[in-house]
Amino acid sequence: MSEMIGKRLKELRKGKLTQEQLAQYLEVDQTMITKLENGTRSFNSSMIDKLCALFGCTEEYLCGQSEEYLPLNFAFRSNNIQTEDLESIAAINKIVMNIREMNKLMGDE
Repeated sequence: MSEMIGKRLKELRKGKLTQEQLAQYLEVDQTMITKLENGTRSFNSSMIDKLCALFGCTEEYLCGQSEEYLPLNFAFRSNNIQTEDLESIAAINKIVMNIREMNKLMGDE
């Protein structure tokens, strides 16, 4: 399962964030991101939660159990993006994902 999550993580990250930026957001060393993407290290639940919030995806998508992914359009491409910016994006994504889930439960989607 770590390999699938690593593959998805790399797909989500590429072209948006550097490994170093993601490492700072997750509060790990950059080499850990390399190992996670290569599937040689396991993810903990906190990392999975933070990644799902940051990229606006479900755990099922990140783990390769679903292909359903409707991302928000944020421009991550800034080289100057800071950890605080990523935390703000993650918070907004969480809100949007909760609204989407509530709409599903209410039959509005």
